[in-house]
Amino acid sequence: MFGTFKNGVTSGVLAGLLWGWVSMLVNSISGAFPFEHTILYNLVVFSAGGIIFGLITGGFLTLLGGRLPFNSVLPKAVLISTSFWLVLRLGGLGLAMTEPERYHPDIPQTAQGLVLAVALGVILSFFWKKDPAINPR
Repeated sequence: MFGTFKNGVTSGVLAGLLWGWVSMLVNSISGAFPFEHTILYNLVVFSAGGIIFGLITGGFLTLLGGRLPFNSVLPKAVLISTSFWLVLRLGGLGLAMTEPERYHPDIPQTAQGLVLAVALGVILSFFWKKDPAINPR
């Protein structure tokens, strides 16, 4: 394993929480999709979504980090977060194919999602490097 599972998941949760807030900020600036609720509601939803995304990414980084072909944690974290994002996008594509009236691909949202998936990898690698249980000095 690439660090302890508890510490990897903890780093993922912290990174995901911060990433959720960054995602809200980026979307506020880009306007890729309109917010449908109040800022407080969106803060809770984006925080929870970020925590889930970070938890999964941190868990996979813990389990697969030692097997990935990179030496640094940054490309490993980016690879895992973008791979998970790609799986979600493929699921969205499947929904669009089955119900095109209800689900449809949106290029600005897709581009923003890819950039934000890379951002999660960068944020996770920062928390990963700062955790003394994972990286003793």
